[in-house]
Amino acid sequence: RYRSEESSVSIEDARVIVAGGRGCQKAANLVLLQDLAEKLGGVVAGSRAIVEQGWIPHTRQVGQSGTTVGPELYIAAGISGAIQHVVGMSSSKTVIAINKDPEAAIFKTADLGIVGDALEIIPLLSVLIEDNK
Repeated sequence: RYRSEESSVSIEDARVIVAGGRGCQKAANLVLLQDLAEKLGGVVAGSRAIVEQGWIPHTRQVGQSGTTVGPELYIAAGISGAIQHVVGMSSSKTVIAINKDPEAAIFKTADLGIVGDALEIIPLLSVLIEDNK
């Protein structure tokens, strides 16, 4: 089960952030992001859309109306890349974007883009990390 306050580390201080957006489809799916974040020593954050849905607290919102972050690694899962969100994460050293839409704006900011369903890709990344430990 996803725990909304999974870490005492604020998103401003996190070295790794796994952020979710509308593409995560429902709050229960955030457990996939949490699993990956824990394996990477990071935290879960999200877009304004999922904060407004009540899936995560505002303290975990990345973007113009949330928090500006600059982690070493930012994984954007199911986030379209609205300018308000990108403003808040553009200082990230490495950005990996996962989105079904090959034309999603988030790919313009990403260092690595994966076109696909975040709900299928995130568990694969978790397995790869676990297998390489």
